[in-house]
Amino acid sequence: MEYKTEVQRRLAEVLDELNIKANYYNKDGVFSIEEGTFIIYEDETLIPNSKTAEQAPHNMIRIFEDGTLKFMDNSDVSLKYCKACKKFSFGKKVKRGEDSCPFCNGKSIRYLSNNSKIPGWFGKEDAEESLINEHEAELHLANCYTREDEVRANIEKLQGKVCYITVSSEKKEQLIQLKNKYPNMSEVIDYLVQCFEASRLRKYKELVFRPIVLVGGPGCGKTSFVTELCMILLGHKAVKIDLGNGMPHFAVTGSDPSYNHAKHGLLIEAMFKNEEHGPLKNPIIHFDELDKIHQDEDYSIETVFYSILEKNTARRFFDNFIGINVDASGVNYIFTANTLENVPAPIINRLRVFQIPDYTHDQLKACVIDSFYQNWLVYNNMEKEFLPAVLSEEIKEEILSESNDDPRNIEDAINLVFNRTMRKDEKTGHVIALFSPKEYFMGWQHFCGKKEISKKSWKLPKSFLSVTYPNVEKLALFVD
Repeated sequence: MEYKTEVQRRLAEVLDELNIKANYYNKDGVFSIEEGTFIIYEDETLIPNSKTAEQAPHNMIRIFEDGTLKFMDNSDVSLKYCKACKKFSFGKKVKRGEDSCPFCNGKSIRYLSNNSKIPGWFGKEDAEESLINEHEAELHLANCYTREDEVRANIEKLQGKVCYITVSSEKKEQLIQLKNKYPNMSEVIDYLVQCFEASRLRKYKELVFRPIVLVGGPGCGKTSFVTELCMILLGHKAVKIDLGNGMPHFAVTGSDPSYNHAKHGLLIEAMFKNEEHGPLKNPIIHFDELDKIHQDEDYSIETVFYSILEKNTARRFFDNFIGINVDASGVNYIFTANTLENVPAPIINRLRVFQIPDYTHDQLKACVIDSFYQNWLVYNNMEKEFLPAVLSEEIKEEILSESNDDPRNIEDAINLVFNRTMRKDEKTGHVIALFSPKEYFMGWQHFCGKKEISKKSWKLPKSFLSVTYPNVEKLALFVD
């Protein structure tokens, strides 16, 4: 049968596959569903038996070019399946247990998709991606006699439905907020925000950016920035590879399983699936101290960069341990370096370079020192209710003076000023510190921090349960 449009031809295939009987009227390009009395049309100007949408029957469904189905009131159309009579039908999605089959009135209903779009509408474009060639993996495992169990276990971590690190409005806002903490990273953050906007147009909203390198002196915040950035994008720290330790290439590419202590490479490890997600197509890998790569060694990692930083060659990245190719074209890379003087030009040409300036005195005072102070409170398990919630301008200046405006010395400077300002409060008898003379005079209680209430669910204290009380077991059970 000939159809007026490709949309109508595709719809006919869907109806046939779902065994939904329908009559097609070529003149108008309309499908009439035999069971359910639905009419499906594509051309919005063609509304059978009616001149306006308001007068059209409620059983009319419009099919769009992307496979979306909508009723005349623009509500979603769901394709539902009855487990009892094994038939598909059209209808609106309702709450679980409230839907029923129009044929047998059965309540065991499943929906073909979670939205109103017909799955697999564009064919191959909707096909699931894979990080490895399953046939290649099977052939290799069939002939693998060295550490077969370990090789198989690693390959299994790359199998299954591919997952992606995606962009979102929440992540974008958190990214922008990093400017307050890292004012010298504004250029990098602006670039990543642009990548966020571009990624919104991608099929899976997956995060993609060109390999970047942050170049700046010690103490400019490169490493800590990358750590916090990855916590936002990944929800955890990225795989970090320290090139300053003479890292051999097989640490990234894996080593031959016939060697003692052989292991898979760190690149595919970043892609492994776990309990939270399937195999990752676009993880982030952090290469630290790019300027420390050793070009004269037999196992230099330099040559690896020439392949993994090019998408065409990265699509068939070979890990020596598992012995098969892996699609590593989606991996995102962040490099950090103090200088690029010793880095080969072919590597630099593959990276987007960001020169990170040192913090100015005003930047340190305005925001950087606040971050150091909050971390200092946490790392040293300090009692916030006896210390300032926020450091005063006077105390900040004193700390920066002690540190000579060097971020690497700020933590030691906080300790020095802490000891210098420590005193016992006359009323409470408790030791307090880091308050300015003005804050002492006005009442330090007005400027102190507060003890945070735990976010964990409240439980009956164990000390209470250790004492015998009437009905204590019932009470504890009730609380849990």
